[in-house]
Amino acid sequence: MQALKKAQPVNSEIMIVFVDDDPVTGQVMKRQCHAVGYDCEIFQSPKKCLEYLSSNAADILVTDLRMPEMTGFDLLKEVHKTDPDLPVLVMTGYSSVENAVEAMKLGAADFIKKPFNFDELRLTIDRSLQSKKLQLENQLLKKRLRGHGNRFNMIGDSQIMRSLFNTIEKVADVDCNVIIYGASGVGKELVAQALHESSKNSDAPFVVIDCGALTETLLESELFGHEKGAFTGATQRKHGLMEAASGGTLFLDEISNISDAMQKKLMRAIEEQHITRVGGTSTIPVNVRIVVATNQNLEELVQQGKFRHDFYHRLNVVTIDVPTLDSRREDIPALVESFVDEFAERYKRKISGFDTASMRRLCNASWPGNVRELRNTVERCVILADSPRLSWMSPASLDTEGLESRVTEFSDEEFVTLDALENAYIKHVLSCHDGKKSLTSQILGIDKTTLWRKLKKAGIDE
Repeated sequence: MQALKKAQPVNSEIMIVFVDDDPVTGQVMKRQCHAVGYDCEIFQSPKKCLEYLSSNAADILVTDLRMPEMTGFDLLKEVHKTDPDLPVLVMTGYSSVENAVEAMKLGAADFIKKPFNFDELRLTIDRSLQSKKLQLENQLLKKRLRGHGNRFNMIGDSQIMRSLFNTIEKVADVDCNVIIYGASGVGKELVAQALHESSKNSDAPFVVIDCGALTETLLESELFGHEKGAFTGATQRKHGLMEAASGGTLFLDEISNISDAMQKKLMRAIEEQHITRVGGTSTIPVNVRIVVATNQNLEELVQQGKFRHDFYHRLNVVTIDVPTLDSRREDIPALVESFVDEFAERYKRKISGFDTASMRRLCNASWPGNVRELRNTVERCVILADSPRLSWMSPASLDTEGLESRVTEFSDEEFVTLDALENAYIKHVLSCHDGKKSLTSQILGIDKTTLWRKLKKAGIDE
């Protein structure tokens, strides 16, 4: 172990447990930890370490891999049986890609080569502790959100979402028509369902129709039903969805897509609370609340003559705007954690969540598809995961367009070789992504073998 640079104590509350069968290494580790303000318990015996951890708390475990009593892998397995959230750093003088992969698969926070420089080890420890802190904060946020937004099956503790929840609570028990505005993927149907389930008619049906997916003829048949023989293929009577929703809520998604003639028929049915099946003559009474949704501005469509003004004013009793994900980025960590839990359970994967850098990228990324796009992204990452810790890189960040505006300005007097410039950039990308070579090679646009060769040539410590 190399000598420690002089440092001031930083945090006496951090407890590090260190396991190595070499007593000298343990004593040096303890002395250097105390020099920077860490508490440190050292053990030569993994079994004694387990006994200690069974009744004492620790912030991080650093363990050797090759030990006669028990390997670091076995110790890692035993520790995570009782404390799966304890970060474990595995170190060994027998460093190999296989060992690193195995350690990560077992849930290790990182992998360290021996002999190690304590300053570098300290950075790894701090990074692991920061990652754990972020996980705990997300878990606490999720618990808090369960007491807030999940009454409506929606996650969000931002000011804009709390305002949305308050509006839903005010409108839910008032039997009036509602227009829900919002971009694609923001969760307009969830809002409609929340209005229904929080109303006095929550036990009655909640019926959904996607108006944009049906032709005018099919939409009329779906809404009002039809009699036997009303048209070719109508071999029997069919009850319409407006009739089926009677007593409850009819949710019409993409309402701006229906024709002028269909708007007129639907408006009459809403006003009279009666319908007539296609091909029928008798009227059928219905009692249904109408909630519609659109990603277009209906008032502008009315002014353009593309939507009936009388139908619009019939619907426009209360409007609710659902915010985009970009306007409530503080909710992204809780959404991501919720989706990870959902898909890890669905696909039977042992997933602990996203690494710190990936979570930061998820929070900063643009989401034109809003919550739906974020959810699909998390699902894809869980399905393709090859370790408990998920990584994600935005495809947009891999684009070379606009590269010139992102590179460092060059001096007109001092010049470096291309090799030196390349090596510096490789080290920068590795550092920004916790030394992950797969992710680094992806960002650099080269395969892992080429990256390894460049690292070896440049003498960059892995």
